[in-house]
Amino acid sequence: MTTHLEDALKPINQMIGALAPKLRGALVEELVDEISRERPSAASRKALVLDNIVAEALREAPMPTRVRASPKLARCSSALPEAATTLACDVIAVAEAILSAPDLTDDVMLKVCAADRQEHMQIIAKRQRVSALIAETIVQLGEAATVLVLVRNIGAQLTAEGFARIVDRHGGDAAVRSTLAQRPDCPPDIASKFTSPAASQVPTGDELLAQLQALAEERQIVPAMDLLMRCIGRDRDAGRKILERDDEKALGAICHIAGVDAETYEVLVHAWRVATGKPLTDVHKSPVRFRLMRPAEIDRVLARLPLARIRAGEPAPA
Repeated sequence: MTTHLEDALKPINQMIGALAPKLRGALVEELVDEISRERPSAASRKALVLDNIVAEALREAPMPTRVRASPKLARCSSALPEAATTLACDVIAVAEAILSAPDLTDDVMLKVCAADRQEHMQIIAKRQRVSALIAETIVQLGEAATVLVLVRNIGAQLTAEGFARIVDRHGGDAAVRSTLAQRPDCPPDIASKFTSPAASQVPTGDELLAQLQALAEERQIVPAMDLLMRCIGRDRDAGRKILERDDEKALGAICHIAGVDAETYEVLVHAWRVATGKPLTDVHKSPVRFRLMRPAEIDRVLARLPLARIRAGEPAPA
């Protein structure tokens, strides 16, 4: 059926492909608008025809067209799986809206997951619910930073085999170990292996936010940074160098990894600027910049941070 349909639509697709880029882009946008208005049933012949035509046209459409089409198709991604897959495998600026679509199917996500699409898998790993099948695929293909995003998502369904595979692949990463042990569904044998008196002293969730806000109120920026670095299993000296460089973006990446929210990040930035005598004119924009940080930016910061070192007089990290 699909092959017959593709053969029947070949002349139309060739005609669209022969159009000038701007005309092709305009035609694609018109088709996408029509689809988003009607939202045809996935089983209907109209949906099958439009899915094929739009998917083919999107592959050669200009970038602005693909960016505009993505959030519209996200509203009916299950009805147009081929077009959704085309956009979901595109660059992040195009793919993000589709990958966040509530009704995106596991079949499409499986096609997206690949070792060379770490940013795509990180967006999938943040979804409100991640099935065991998709979670296992991300565990198999994901780098440490990608798997960390998955492990932090309590909506990700991890099996006992999945936990074991994470330990095998990324057990040497302190942040992965610490987050893994904190999951309520972590198998006891793995949790006990990674939990120690030192690890239990690291605050998380509301307790961490409260401690950071208290330190910020007292303008204790260095202790706040030390606490953040301890939470993510990275060396505190690297955190202090970030303060010396006045690198607010790196602080934002660390806050993302530690599970700190945008409001607490704003409080920390405000305290940091007051302590260093910097202007406060755009501090109110900090939460927006924080929320717009790309996974790739966060990964780059994390990759530069060395693991925590054991210091004399301090307990060994978990």
